Amino acid sequence: MRSLFVKHAGKQKGLAAVEATLVLPLMLLLMLAIGEFGRALYQYATLTQALRGGALSMDRMGTYVDNPITRAEKESAIKNIIVYGNAAGAGNPVLQGLSKDNVSFSGIYELPADSGNYYSDIGVSYSWQPVFGSEFNTFVAGTISLDFPLSTNMTVRVK
Repeated sequence: MRSLFVKHAGKQKGLAAVEATLVLPLMLLLMLAIGEFGRALYQYATLTQALRGGALSMDRMGTYVDNPITRAEKESAIKNIIVYGNAAGAGNPVLQGLSKDNVSFSGIYELPADSGNYYSDIGVSYSWQPVFGSEFNTFVAGTISLDFPLSTNMTVRVK
């Protein structure tokens, strides 16, 4: 019985190296894709936390509804908090490529009508780009863009 296994073992020399050579590129591609997906989730969580910080500061800034001049100043400070993490706008953005232009405010609305409860929507849209290039070449149909928007919105009660 032992001679049967020894006889077939000689035919298998080098087969593991060939199999590893065939499978290794696919495994590396899969690992890179998983890493990029995790990075996208991390950046989305960072974007959401920055928006929460801006919404919380909007709630704590006092009167917002009555005075449009003060509203513009407060919106600028809130954009700084979302993008830079502080009201002064100092330092680096929380995400590379995030700017104050990515932050949007909707109008103020009252729900239910004549209740005195005012709300505003804050939104942030960020163009996520992978580390290893922003386009995929299909060699047949041109290129496919790999970047996509990460968007998050929040409704805040304002005074």
